[in-house]
Amino acid sequence: MILRDVGRRYGLRGPWVLRGLDLDLPAHTLVRIEGANGVGKSTLLRLLAGIDAPTEGRVTGRPRTAYVPERFPAALPFTATGYLVHMGRVHGLATAEAAARAEEWLARFGAAGHARTPLAELSKGTSQKVVVAQALLAEPDLLVLDEAWTGLDMVARDELDRAVAKRVADGATVVFVDHGRSRLAGRADAAYRLEGRTLTVAAAVPPGDPGPAVRIEATGQASAALPSGLPGAPGVERDTRNPAAIQLTTTVAHSDPLLHALITARPPWHITGLSRLPVPVPAPASAAAAPGPDRRARPATPTRAAGSPVRGTSALMRCQAALLGRSQRWLAPLLLYAAVLGIGVQAGQPLLDSLGYAAAALLPVAAWLLRLCVTQEPPAARAVTAAAVGPSRAHCASLITGLGCALVLGAAGTGTVLLISEPVSTDHTVTVPLLSAALAGLLAAGCSALLGAAVGALCARPVLHRHGWSLGATVLGSLLALVTDGSPAKAAVTGLVSGSLTGTVRLPLLPLAAVLAVAVAVAALTSRIATLRE
Repeated sequence: MILRDVGRRYGLRGPWVLRGLDLDLPAHTLVRIEGANGVGKSTLLRLLAGIDAPTEGRVTGRPRTAYVPERFPAALPFTATGYLVHMGRVHGLATAEAAARAEEWLARFGAAGHARTPLAELSKGTSQKVVVAQALLAEPDLLVLDEAWTGLDMVARDELDRAVAKRVADGATVVFVDHGRSRLAGRADAAYRLEGRTLTVAAAVPPGDPGPAVRIEATGQASAALPSGLPGAPGVERDTRNPAAIQLTTTVAHSDPLLHALITARPPWHITGLSRLPVPVPAPASAAAAPGPDRRARPATPTRAAGSPVRGTSALMRCQAALLGRSQRWLAPLLLYAAVLGIGVQAGQPLLDSLGYAAAALLPVAAWLLRLCVTQEPPAARAVTAAAVGPSRAHCASLITGLGCALVLGAAGTGTVLLISEPVSTDHTVTVPLLSAALAGLLAAGCSALLGAAVGALCARPVLHRHGWSLGATVLGSLLALVTDGSPAKAAVTGLVSGSLTGTVRLPLLPLAAVLAVAVAVAALTSRIATLRE
């Protein structure tokens, strides 16, 4: 994988975050990215993972990729195993293989007991184990880890260290960021420091370097003794003026388990302060002395072919549909559509009039369903999916899922109208052919669903992010799509209503062709924007 003169802005026209980056990432390589908070490390990792597209420059040769974000949400309506199986299928695995690998990785990280636990009930540490497992179960050729060790216990951290080493030995490229400089010290083939929007070569961290130190201040009962066997064997200082106060000094790697040991002790210790002690940072080495892999000693391993695009898109759609169904957010638009049909369509009314009414009512409901599908994933979960298949395909899968739900709802509404309406003209003097009317009603519903989907796609992320603006634009856009002259949906509905006056069935073929062109153009536009902005 190669980056050439890559730059990235905040948004589409904001200030530059990164600029002029050149980076080669061959196979069999472990690469560390360093830098202070806020300099763009996460942005660089998102570019490497393919979640974001560079504003300038080019990225070539990206292999199959898996990504672990810094923070993973627990707001997905799946169990741990259910989520991992869905992601395994997205990565191209068969369902049985994905389930087997999910079970294996949960066991290796010590989370097998939470396999059937809903993600929303998991602790932060266990949620982190799940997101790390989804990245490893697909055996990616490029593994991107953004603070992946944060929140893991010592056993899980050691397991992740071994998994990273195994992926590199098997020919993968692993790029990682971690706040502890001792993480994988001595194993990295290359280390780069991000400063001033550009990359410089960083000095390697020697094996055994403990990294930065952390000072923990705590208070307890005056007679309480510290628990035995504290992680990391920290240095202890007591305040002679306050025997209940202590200061412990340890490394970053041991700080989390040490805090846990103090808080869970009996009696517990109360943490009153936590600070990182400054350590000297080695000056960057020159580019000529850049650490890097010995490419001559390591023959290149051919990249394994990714899963079928059709299979991956199908898996994405199944995942999106399951996410929508389990969240029950579909219930509100369904009830709205049912209520509108219940008010406007009565038994014995002329068939074509009722079909036109049902098709018109479907348009705002389709826009609503589209908005639900493209916004239902939390940003971190969406980034994980985008890294696996690309942001364009991930966004397209959301659009297709929302449109599919709208089409199913439109077909159900059309079927209901056919059952209860009379196949006659408005004045009840002309008999309307039932099969032709059913086809015309389905095509009109398809026109409304497609145009509603286009409105919903243009009024949600990645075009509009603020909820208030998005909601208002969706309502206004749906109204205009129904009443504006030249709208394909209005033409299809009007054709049904006017045909009811004479009992003539007009198939809305021209409006359907026009709305198909609009929907495809909107899908292509929004999918492209999805690669440029979150």
